[in-house]
Amino acid sequence: MAILAVISIILVILDYASIINLDTGVWMWIDNGILVIFAIDYFYRLTIAKNKWSFFKHNIFDLLSIIPVNGVFTLFRLARLGRVARITRLLRVLHLVGLTGRLRKILYTNGLIYILVLAF
Repeated sequence: MAILAVISIILVILDYASIINLDTGVWMWIDNGILVIFAIDYFYRLTIAKNKWSFFKHNIFDLLSIIPVNGVFTLFRLARLGRVARITRLLRVLHLVGLTGRLRKILYTNGLIYILVLAF
């Protein structure tokens, strides 16, 4: 899963650099395939979790990383926002590396999370 997350992030970076286009061609299929694998993984873990609410709360970054943000949302003019949201896949890598606990501690120290939410 970590390798797929890294590949996904590289694809997003190449898309932002206009080297590839994730909205068409083979890159779209690779990106969507990775998205499907992440979604299957998340929902499988959710179904086998004993406490669904606890799983949901502790894996919110995983849920954010599987929100589809591809060209389908162009119809709703959310594609631009969707491109920004693709970076949430980085959260998946942070979770796999174990940095989310430390990141959470930093964000909630002295209310930094509230400042970031307001700035966003």
